[in-house]
Amino acid sequence: DLKTYHTFDTTIPLVDFDRKYPYDQVLEWLAASVAPLGQEYQRELRDTLRGDWVDVYENPGKRSGAYSAPVYGVHPYMLLNYNDTLDAVFTLAHEMGHSMHTLLASAHQPFVYAAYTIFVAEVPSTLSEALFLDYMLDRATDDRERIVLLQHAIDAIVGTFYTQVMFADYELQAHRLVEEGRPVTGDTLSDIYLTLLKAYHGDALDYDELSRVTWARIPHFFSTPYYVYQYATCYASSAELMKHLRSADPQQRAAAVERYVTLLKSGGSDHPMPLLQRAGVDLGTPEPVRAVVDQFDRLVTQLEDAIRNLS
Repeated sequence: DLKTYHTFDTTIPLVDFDRKYPYDQVLEWLAASVAPLGQEYQRELRDTLRGDWVDVYENPGKRSGAYSAPVYGVHPYMLLNYNDTLDAVFTLAHEMGHSMHTLLASAHQPFVYAAYTIFVAEVPSTLSEALFLDYMLDRATDDRERIVLLQHAIDAIVGTFYTQVMFADYELQAHRLVEEGRPVTGDTLSDIYLTLLKAYHGDALDYDELSRVTWARIPHFFSTPYYVYQYATCYASSAELMKHLRSADPQQRAAAVERYVTLLKSGGSDHPMPLLQRAGVDLGTPEPVRAVVDQFDRLVTQLEDAIRNLS
C-alpha cells in the first residue's frame, strides 16, 4: 500500500510501454474506427485524411498544440504536432472529430448557421476519441498496450468530466464572493479550492500547500469565465451518444447514427440544447451523467482485468 498519494502521482504510467505509432498506420486505424457511423461518413473522413489539409509534424518555430480551423466554402485545416506517441494518436482522433463536424456543417448550412457553439463542439471530438478507443481495444493483443489505452481513457474522463465539474463549481463560488460583496483575496480563493478538492476526492488524495493554489494556473478562470463546464456537458453528451451507438439492436444503432450525423450537419442552426435533444441527448435528465459513470466503471473493470492478466 502507498503511504501517500498526491494528484501528481496519478500521472505515473502503470506499466512501461514505449510503442511508436507511425502516422500513416494511424490514418488507416482512424478510418476503420468510424465504421459504426456508416460508409458515407467513413469515405468523407478518408478524403479529409488524404487531402492536403493537415500540417502533421513538429517543426522549429511552429506553434505547439493542435487545432482544427474552419474555413467556410473550402474545408477545415488541421494543425498537429504529431510525434508517434499515444497522446498524439488520440489528439489526431479528437481534432478529426472537430474537422468532420466543420465539414458536414459547412456543406449543409449557409455561412450564418455553419459555426457551432462550444456547448456542442466538444461532442464530436470526444466521441471520435471514444470510437477510436473501442477500435484499439478490440485489436489489442498485448496486455501492456491494453493497460496504457485504458489508463489513458480513464484519465480523460477524470480530466474532461470530473475535474471540469469541480472547476465549474469553484468558478461559481468565486464569482459569488463578488456578487455578495465579500472580500476576494488569494487566501480566500485558495481556501475555496482546497475545500472543493477535499469534497470531490475525500481521503483518496493527500494534500499539500501547493494543492490549494492550483486555481491560479487555470487560464479559463481569467480569460473565458463560465467556459469549463461545457467540457463536462459535452463529454456527458458524447457518452450518451456512444451508449446509443453501441446498442445491441441494429435498428436502434442505425437510428442513432442518423441522429448523430444530423447533429453534425446542423452546425449552429438552432440552440444547442434542442440540437442535442434531437440527437438523443437530454441534459435535463440524469441519463448523460449516468452514461459517463457507467463508462468509467466499465473501463476501470477492464483495467483491473488487464492488470491481473499481466501479473
